Amino acid sequence: MSSETGMSSSARPLSFSDLARSGALALAVSLVINWLIVFVANTGGIAPQLEALNYGPVTFFTTLGVIGATVTYGVLTRLSSSPDRLFLTVAAIVLVLSLVPDFTVIPNQPGGSLFAGAILGLMHVTTAVVCVGVLTGSAGR
Repeated sequence: MSSETGMSSSARPLSFSDLARSGALALAVSLVINWLIVFVANTGGIAPQLEALNYGPVTFFTTLGVIGATVTYGVLTRLSSSPDRLFLTVAAIVLVLSLVPDFTVIPNQPGGSLFAGAILGLMHVTTAVVCVGVLTGSAGR
């Protein structure tokens, strides 16, 4: 079949160590970017009372998101003949869903605003982009 002969090297599962290494890289890059965003927001006095825009919650939720993305990608490499394309679709859907609370809940939180929600949304976007880029480009596959 053409789908079998046309499979790219991304169709084979990653080893656990390659997946873990890629996940760790995605986490490190995502955390650095998000911590920089928190630093700029805090320095600029944006939503200083908003708990969600502090290092602890940002670190926790970024870590959770990257672990979820890494596990999802690992499963897709084992179940799909086109895991990169499927992962991009799943990541896009999860990203859109993750933005909903940023624009519906955050503006109503103590110290929150629509602008603060947009900053948190920016962190979701950067983490999604990093995860898709790093995980789909894993280990020189």
